[in-house]
Amino acid sequence: MQTLMKKFFVLSALVLVGTWLLAAAPLTAYAQTHHNAVVQSTQVGLTTGWANVRTGTSTGTSVVTTYAPNTRVTIYQAVNGQIVWGGIRTWYRISSTNSAPRYIYGGLISIGSSAPSGQGKSIVVNLSQERLYAYENGRQVYTTLVTTGRPELPTPTGTFHIFVKLHPTTFYSPYPVGSPYYYAPTYINYALEFQYGGYFLHDSWWRYNYGPGTQYPHHDSSGNSSANYGTHGCVNMPVPAAAWLYNWAPIGTTVKITY
Repeated sequence: MQTLMKKFFVLSALVLVGTWLLAAAPLTAYAQTHHNAVVQSTQVGLTTGWANVRTGTSTGTSVVTTYAPNTRVTIYQAVNGQIVWGGIRTWYRISSTNSAPRYIYGGLISIGSSAPSGQGKSIVVNLSQERLYAYENGRQVYTTLVTTGRPELPTPTGTFHIFVKLHPTTFYSPYPVGSPYYYAPTYINYALEFQYGGYFLHDSWWRYNYGPGTQYPHHDSSGNSSANYGTHGCVNMPVPAAAWLYNWAPIGTTVKITY
């Protein structure tokens, strides 16, 4: 009788253990799946202008909606896609990877959790003087000679804000081969975009001469024929000046371009 009772208790214990394992297994699997979903790496960004939300990483894909400036978005992935301007090929996925894909062009998003702020800093470009001035709380802290847009491709005037900073980057010509404005892919050390469409403050290592008159046809001492003309609308400056500006000016810094 005792032997029979021992066998009964052993079998009951085995059944209980088996039942517990069967119950725990799906819970463990669920917990692991749930954990993986929770720890998915994300970043926070803000749209710097009116931004189309698309189903893919090119302007040929469908627009799902449009976000207003300073819309907060969660970024799940950064992927390469169509270059729209300024050599920027990054597109940000703002939908989770287990949902329908939604992308915003990288040039339209500032990474960070707060609205862009220039912190009392401003940049003034005087087209008559071909000179850039940097101010902090109303006090001039830096200046450099520059070269701006040639007459047929002028630098836009008005008040803008820096919304993209690139270091380094490559600029690709928006003009086709054969156009008088075409240029080969060009390495840029420091670039700060202030107007949509690829208008940057950036270094131009191929130039030697800057200042009044360099926006018109001239002979540049560098011997580089591409330096004999004004820019395509950007504001060019020596590499050390662009490096200083890049390190000094945060996203949101005011840029005023005037005569």
